[in-house]
Amino acid sequence: MYFIGIDIAKSFHVAAVLNIDSDKVLHTLKFNNDEEGFKKLFLLLSSLDEISNFTVAMEATGLFFENLYLYLKEIGFKVVLLNPYQTNRFREMDTMKKVKNDNIDALMIAALIKSGRYSKAYVSEDSYQSIKSLYRHKSSLQDELKKHKRQVSTLLAVVFPEMEQVIKDPFNVTGLALLEKYPTARHYHHASVDRILKTFRGIKGNNFNEAKATKLLELAKCSIYQGNGVDERAFVILSHIRQIRFINSEIEQCETQMLALFNQQPKLDDTEEQEIMNIIDNLRTIPGVSDKTIFALMSECGDLSRFTNQNSFIGYLGLYPTLEQSGNKTVHGSIAKRGARLAKKALYQAAIASVRHNKELNKLFHDKVSLGRAKKEAIVIVARKLAHIILAIYKNNVAYNPNRVFVAS
Repeated sequence: MYFIGIDIAKSFHVAAVLNIDSDKVLHTLKFNNDEEGFKKLFLLLSSLDEISNFTVAMEATGLFFENLYLYLKEIGFKVVLLNPYQTNRFREMDTMKKVKNDNIDALMIAALIKSGRYSKAYVSEDSYQSIKSLYRHKSSLQDELKKHKRQVSTLLAVVFPEMEQVIKDPFNVTGLALLEKYPTARHYHHASVDRILKTFRGIKGNNFNEAKATKLLELAKCSIYQGNGVDERAFVILSHIRQIRFINSEIEQCETQMLALFNQQPKLDDTEEQEIMNIIDNLRTIPGVSDKTIFALMSECGDLSRFTNQNSFIGYLGLYPTLEQSGNKTVHGSIAKRGARLAKKALYQAAIASVRHNKELNKLFHDKVSLGRAKKEAIVIVARKLAHIILAIYKNNVAYNPNRVFVAS
């Protein structure tokens, strides 16, 4: 029996080979992340023994592992994906220090598999990979959007700090239109109430009135901004606004693509796709759970039926408080930082919506608050309950039944 640890990188990978009888490294191999490199690895392994006698392991880091993982599985190798967190812990225990390079990483992965003290990671199949790709892209766009907004907010604190007294959100439709015309307090010096109001005539649903325009004009004229670098700072603000508008457009298109994926008609001969669409329709029956929540869970967790019970699902999400025990002292900390971060965040937001729109979860929230729990803690409890409901509906492929919400597991 042979154990192969592969350290994954963008351009090349490193493999280390151990056998079951000895801790001695039989072979190490550095091979390129291309077809020729994959064949090089296959030739080495096939020269040692039959495919059935190998267990190959690699870390599920980013997307760089995907092609090699699928290549080896297609050939017939048993391939195990590992969470990088557990391989890091194993390395620290084995070496008693944080030593890290490609050869050591490959050896540690092989040694971990040989020890049997590991838990497998998970790779979504094609249907879930499509969802994951779109959701991760949307998340990265949102992070980029926040960065531009922070930059603008920082500049506004200098060039027109008084603006927030009238415009609470400078990034809504009204705020962006105003900033595009008057990026700093100095740009209002030749403005008038009528000119300010004219900015919003083509914007539907805006409630910017004459009183607000008058107040804004007064604040601009007595602003503490001294006018340093006015043209340059105005250029930077306008540049960020162009980026904000572009990213907002990209997010809208991404969400449209996501919804199209959810609303497509499954192929008549594709039973797996039909079942997924039926599950999605049933998950939509939960009050307070939007398509965005469902998308996040399926993106980050894949096929939920793989979770054997509710505890394993909660553990994967990281939706549990940390616990420290020493002697007679027990300390319950904040929610664990590990887990599926994006899915956990989506569930927390869905829990907030459920308190407003779901009678059963609203009752659960208020019951916990009346017992002395903090509101945020009660929201986490609702999020955990929501996760239980989602898993049950996913596994049984049935619609939401409010009568079963408080049935003991």
